[in-house]
Amino acid sequence: MSYSIKSQEKIDKNKVKLIVEISNGYFNKSINAAYKDISEKAKIPGFRKGKVPYQIIDINYGKKYVLSEAANIAISELYSGIIESSDFKPVGYPKVDLDGELNQDKPVNFAITIEIEPDAVLPEYKGISAEGYPIEVTGEEIDEQIENLRNRFASLEPIGEDDAIKKMDIVTIDFAGTVDGKEFEGGSYNDYVLEVGSGVLLKEFEKALIGMKKGEKTTVSAKMPKEVEDKNIAGKNAEFKLTVKEAKRKSLPAVDGEFLKNMGDFETADDLKKFIKENLGAQKKNARRNKIFSDIVNYLVENSKLDVPQIMIDNEVKELAHDFEHRLKDQNLTKQQYMEYFKINEDKISEDFKNKALFNVKEYLIFNTLEKELKDKIEPSSDELSSEKENLIKSTKKEEDRKKVEEYLKTPAGEKNVQASVRRKKLVDFLIDNAKINELSLDDLKKLSEKEKRLKKAKKTALKK
Repeated sequence: MSYSIKSQEKIDKNKVKLIVEISNGYFNKSINAAYKDISEKAKIPGFRKGKVPYQIIDINYGKKYVLSEAANIAISELYSGIIESSDFKPVGYPKVDLDGELNQDKPVNFAITIEIEPDAVLPEYKGISAEGYPIEVTGEEIDEQIENLRNRFASLEPIGEDDAIKKMDIVTIDFAGTVDGKEFEGGSYNDYVLEVGSGVLLKEFEKALIGMKKGEKTTVSAKMPKEVEDKNIAGKNAEFKLTVKEAKRKSLPAVDGEFLKNMGDFETADDLKKFIKENLGAQKKNARRNKIFSDIVNYLVENSKLDVPQIMIDNEVKELAHDFEHRLKDQNLTKQQYMEYFKINEDKISEDFKNKALFNVKEYLIFNTLEKELKDKIEPSSDELSSEKENLIKSTKKEEDRKKVEEYLKTPAGEKNVQASVRRKKLVDFLIDNAKINELSLDDLKKLSEKEKRLKKAKKTALKK
């Protein structure tokens, strides 16, 4: 064994001191490495770099310096293994001191002081209140999905000059809005394409379009929502001059053999409905589980007590900022464009990162504490580990990638990750199974959805989502 942990002592609330002994054999290997490193860098007259004899190095640098360099090499190489075997999770950088004198013929001892991740003081985690979304799939929802599919494959045909615009027609319009006789941001647009009745624009605005014809103009009066970002126009009456430039009507395909084949080679409409029902059911079960878990996490974060190390928050902020920059790049957006679109500044972005980072770190520490408290209940069995490995392999599509996954799962790191994954899943199951569920009806869910849509629409602009 290259090292041994002789003792570990808690010296403060979140600080631990480890006394580690590195074997004389390993230390001697490090001494040889130190000589080689010094030889490569040394500028000694008469000797080429990398060819300086050890005795000459001792004369020019001193044996004590060589041993000190060797000690640094040894602890640098072994530190990660020492921490892993100690089962502590350090925060930030360690403080490493020699414990005793350095001697080429003896083991070397180090005192390693580390700040460790704190445990949370948890509230009662059985019986946490959470909302449960319904998982029932109605015939109305299935029909709605079929209509969506028909709409996706619909063709657009221009309507006649004398035909009146109906709900679901696609129109191209110009509009210009004013409040108190003045134009406002987001109130005017040319060549705006709209599906009538989609709810994208103000309801008075879309209602006025029904019955109009191509080429017609009108003036629409509407009250601006109170939730709009521009408080100068919030809740005020607005007038919009509207021109219909183009109008088209959807021609929906019949649910016939050709349509069913395009959808996935279904033999009958009932086969398609069955497929839709199963998929909607699976989606609803996932949504239900995600909502319950989200409510549980929010409760735990709000009601747990813990001192979060600032360095953990700072590191998480860096991760969030890095991910944010990558998302912008993937969408071909600059940060300036993003800020202009959402009408925010650097301070707002920074504040959001800090709040999100604090939440994320708290959640991480809380769940680590829960895993310790519920260790006996969530420790994975051999069958559970085997099942998890099989699922990971099956979910990998490419044959060459499957082989890599299989090999990885045989390694200590792979085994450890599988154990952690199963343990976390069992913890989540435990919290959900022990939650107090407030069941929502389909009507409750519909009202919530409509409320969220109204708020979303009002937040972005006066007229657009």
